[in-house]
Amino acid sequence: MPEDGAPKNPVNDPRERVGARMKSAGEAVGIDFTGKTDRYPNSTKAHVLLSFAGRDAGHEVQNRLQEILFRHYFTDGKYPDEANLREAATEAGLNAAKAMEAVASKSEQDAVRREAEQSSRMGISGVPYFFVNGKPMGSGAQPPEAFLQAFERA
Repeated sequence: MPEDGAPKNPVNDPRERVGARMKSAGEAVGIDFTGKTDRYPNSTKAHVLLSFAGRDAGHEVQNRLQEILFRHYFTDGKYPDEANLREAATEAGLNAAKAMEAVASKSEQDAVRREAEQSSRMGISGVPYFFVNGKPMGSGAQPPEAFLQAFERA
C-alpha cells in the first residue's frame, strides 16, 4: 500500500462504502461506520504508534489508543497521517513528541513491516484475526456464536 493509501471508489454518499454486515455489526455495539474516509490506509505508522504505546505506557493505554484510531478512521473520517496520529497519541495520554519520534523511525517501521510479512506467511490477511488455543479461528467481525463454538471445540 502506498504511504498515502489508495483511493476508495467515489460515491454520492459516504455511507455507501459501508457494507450491510459491517453496518449492522457496528450498530449492535454502538459503532457508527460512516464511510467518510475516502482512502484505504497504509497502517504502518499507526502500528508503530500502537507498538510504542504498549512499550511506553502499557497495554491499557495501547488499547485506548487503538479505540481512538478506529474511531478516527471509521467514524470521524480521519486518515492515519502524522497529524492525526499525533492527535490520537495526545488524546490517549501519550507524550506526543516521543510518540511521533517513534512513528518517524525507519527501524520501527521496518519492524512493523517484518511482523506484517510474518503474519501474511501465516495466512493472516485481515483484522481482527482470532486464535483459540493457538489455532487460527479466522478474521473479521464474528458473531458470539462463532466464539462459543470455537471455545467448545477447544
